Amino acid sequence: MKIKLSEIKSATPRVRKELNLDKLDELAESIKETGGVIVPVKLRNNGEGYTTVYGHRRIEACRMAGLTDIEAFIEDMDDAVLLTQALIENVVREDMQPIDVAKALQQIKLENEWTQAVLSARFGMSIGTVAEYLALLKPDFKELVESSPGEQIGIGHIREAKAGTEDDSDAVKVLEKTSKEGLTKKQTRTVAEEYKRIKTGYGKKAAAKVLSTPYEKSGLEPFAPTRKPKPTVTEPKEILFQWVRDYRVVEAEDGLKAVSSCVSDIARSEEDKGGGRMVLKNLIGRTEIVLNQMNEILDDYDK
Repeated sequence: MKIKLSEIKSATPRVRKELNLDKLDELAESIKETGGVIVPVKLRNNGEGYTTVYGHRRIEACRMAGLTDIEAFIEDMDDAVLLTQALIENVVREDMQPIDVAKALQQIKLENEWTQAVLSARFGMSIGTVAEYLALLKPDFKELVESSPGEQIGIGHIREAKAGTEDDSDAVKVLEKTSKEGLTKKQTRTVAEEYKRIKTGYGKKAAAKVLSTPYEKSGLEPFAPTRKPKPTVTEPKEILFQWVRDYRVVEAEDGLKAVSSCVSDIARSEEDKGGGRMVLKNLIGRTEIVLNQMNEILDDYDK
């Protein structure tokens, strides 16, 4: 049956917190062309008009399209059933932002005392996916997701950041970079793994450079689950100085300076000359390995 739009009010609390205006415009244009909605919305008679159970986006689009009424199903239900059904229908049927889905799942979980397994069964999601949505509501993640425009940070980004760092607090730091630079999920995973590697090997200060260096200048390759063939080294047409600015080169140079300082200290010391000799021989061996590697690469460049 057709219901006047002026008689319809949204459910309280409203399920959808944010509407994508571009997509809403597209829907409004489609409704103009067809003369109305194809799938009716669901309403409840509240005695003074109608309360929206689901179909908020279609109702708003109809108003934007200049329509005065909309096709709807009318169903009587109490407040608890209305809220649960509104949440379920919006998550399943509507194009909601990930954070709104997360809030809806959490609200359904609390209102009905459902477990994640029950949510999984009712929504046709894996338990892992339900858990990932609910993870968006952790304070640090929630603040970051809500402050990011559009869908710049979603469950996929969080999944990759957590998998790469294996630490929630570090994952948040990586996601801040993702939000700032608009990184993809694969790029987020790459940064996360590099951050963990540098932090483990060189400490937090060195790892901070991974986050401060713009991704496009970092020299990092996107994370790939399968091994790629080794690219053929060709002579560049021009010198871009990309490696000169790379933070790993800076760390290597700092390492060489530390080696030089250590050697000088050993040379000046009159104590434990036997130990000093052993250390120097070990450093010479390691240096020769690195020099051979560099010479081989230079020979390849010259071919």
